[in-house]
Amino acid sequence: MLKYFFTYGSELPADVGFPMFGTAHLVWLLLGAAATIFFALRYRRSGGASRRRQDKAAACFLVGLIAVRSIYLILIRQMNVWELPLHLCSLAGFLCLWHAYRGRGWLGQTLYAICLPGTLAALLFPDWVYYPPVHFITIEGFLFHFGVVVYVVFQLISGRIRPDFRKAWTVFAFLLVVVPPVYLFDRHFGTNYMFVNYPSPGSPLELFAARFGDPGYLLPYAALVAAIVLLMELPGLRGERRGR
Repeated sequence: MLKYFFTYGSELPADVGFPMFGTAHLVWLLLGAAATIFFALRYRRSGGASRRRQDKAAACFLVGLIAVRSIYLILIRQMNVWELPLHLCSLAGFLCLWHAYRGRGWLGQTLYAICLPGTLAALLFPDWVYYPPVHFITIEGFLFHFGVVVYVVFQLISGRIRPDFRKAWTVFAFLLVVVPPVYLFDRHFGTNYMFVNYPSPGSPLELFAARFGDPGYLLPYAALVAAIVLLMELPGLRGERRGR
């Protein structure tokens, strides 16, 4: 099982990965869900100072995982243009750190309304399934993505993040600033950060690519993202109306 623990994806045999929603994937999801519930309950019982420490610890853990992954890739001489932290989930790690120490407003809305659903989608449809179920990248992938979920859940419990429909525009502004440069980078280097060139294999986005092709696939993809952001912010709209 550990024979290929540090072997890079391009050097792995074709039959060592794990299927989506197979036993290994479901075990990882159950373990991650159980850990999220455990940390959320502990956080809920904590006081203000303890919560702030836990916020910072969770955020530093995420950035630490990014650093450890980069060191691993450098040591095995596989650090390349495909391994930069430019996916939305990777950026979420840095946003969590920023939020833990100095973040307010738009940053919390971005973490909640787009990074959280994006991270959950990555957990349900991971793009690292060609790695063995027990592998450095597999472990790092599930730990990191569940870490983002845990951080955002912490903020929802503490009230530092609250859905606010009036601030949904700040999430769209963030995407308008970040996505175009990533798209141009992808086009230039042939990478696929944020899946703007083609969908993650096995994900529902493949339906868009099959129907609309490239670059038409981007239109329903953008519409889906916009719908998710607005749906995530709907509880804030209901809260606003009750307040009136």
